[in-house]
Amino acid sequence: MDKVKPLTIGIIALLLILLTFNFIPKHSNPQNKTLQQNLQDTENLHDSPKAHQSNATLATNNAELIQKNINFLKEHLEQIKKDSIIPNSPQGLNQNSTPRETTPHEAKQTIQESQRQELLAPSPKLDSNFCVRNKPQLAIIIDDVSNFAQYQAIKEIPFKLTPSLFPKSKVNPDTPKIAKIAPFYMIHLPLEALNFHQKEHKWLFAGDSKDKMESYIATIKRDFPNLSHINNHTGSKFTQNLESMSLLLETLNNHHINFIDSRTIATTKTNSAYAKSPYIAFNPCQQKPLERDVFLDNVLDIPKITEQLIQAVQIAKQKGYAIAIGHPHKATLLALKNATDYLQKSGVELVYINEIITP
Repeated sequence: MDKVKPLTIGIIALLLILLTFNFIPKHSNPQNKTLQQNLQDTENLHDSPKAHQSNATLATNNAELIQKNINFLKEHLEQIKKDSIIPNSPQGLNQNSTPRETTPHEAKQTIQESQRQELLAPSPKLDSNFCVRNKPQLAIIIDDVSNFAQYQAIKEIPFKLTPSLFPKSKVNPDTPKIAKIAPFYMIHLPLEALNFHQKEHKWLFAGDSKDKMESYIATIKRDFPNLSHINNHTGSKFTQNLESMSLLLETLNNHHINFIDSRTIATTKTNSAYAKSPYIAFNPCQQKPLERDVFLDNVLDIPKITEQLIQAVQIAKQKGYAIAIGHPHKATLLALKNATDYLQKSGVELVYINEIITP
């Protein structure tokens, strides 16, 4: 049976109440004799021509109201039933469902989520005909982002910076939450270094099996479903291993993720690995692999960081785009903030990594 709105139930309840109070039987069984006598005594107190007239008028009015309710039900019951049916459901509401209106807050959240999904959607949906640069492009990646405080500090910089988040772990539990509110993000994947290790991270080591790589990348993809770009955290040993890099690139390809080489060592084998696992441009505007051009903060000194930033701008003007990498150090973020006016007048466009257009 189709369910109807609470309005209908209320009307039916009102009808029953009116029927009860206006159609009490004149003859009752012996058990109700005392009640009948009490009612008769009460009526006798008001037994006057005015009282009779008033009672008659009330009865007439109630009868008219009842008839109006009946007419209303006949006229509107079908419409009420239709309004209670779930759209696209031929059987209407199931027995366990309750119709509920969307609140303004929920509607706003839905709109915001839709807008966020559009921002996070990888660029492969773009037509390559639109891949035209109006200015040289500069993408600045901020590595090692692990908490909201660091992300908030990045957001205070008045131009686009790409946060590279550590994968979710016991020490980095909030990075998936940051990804949900970031206009764009990438993942900073810990790869084995020659002389450096942080036990709090989960690492991929040179010589790891394809199954281990697949399991780790699949987990990251579940935690960050819109992920489209990964760069390496350290990796001076891993990226020199041709076989390991080939397996990693193959695994990333399977998950529609492009690799950006941080070039933590000059002898990286990433480009050679593409011979075994060819580069797939999931973004049609990025027809060649991306790699870091400049490290901004190898020296934590604001003038030195500024010099590196100027170098990145010059490279962007020479080849059309450049990628610089920094970290969420106070000196780095202050140097970037101080350079706002310079960058605005530099003639380059600050972009997220997924907006880079390669030749």
